[in-house]
Amino acid sequence: MSASARSAPHAPDVNLSTVELVESLLRRAGVPVSRNWLLDELERRGHSTTRPRLNRALGYFFRLGMAVEGSKGVQWTHADSESLRRAVALGRRF
Repeated sequence: MSASARSAPHAPDVNLSTVELVESLLRRAGVPVSRNWLLDELERRGHSTTRPRLNRALGYFFRLGMAVEGSKGVQWTHADSESLRRAVALGRRF
């Protein structure tokens, strides 16, 4: 059993489609949004979920550094940049 599974034995399962839709909503929003807004948008798109499942999906993005949460809400921060990928691929290794 992995360490994350041991540390969160009662964490709700989240469907990949939920994670992908939350990512899409955050990317498109471009500004900080509330968790309530995310829940409403998911429901509006016929894909409602529970707050614990949303929190788990958001926690995944927070841990990976792809999203942040501030006083104004949750915002997508990950940028997929060709120049950044090139710099990582060609950059110095330590």
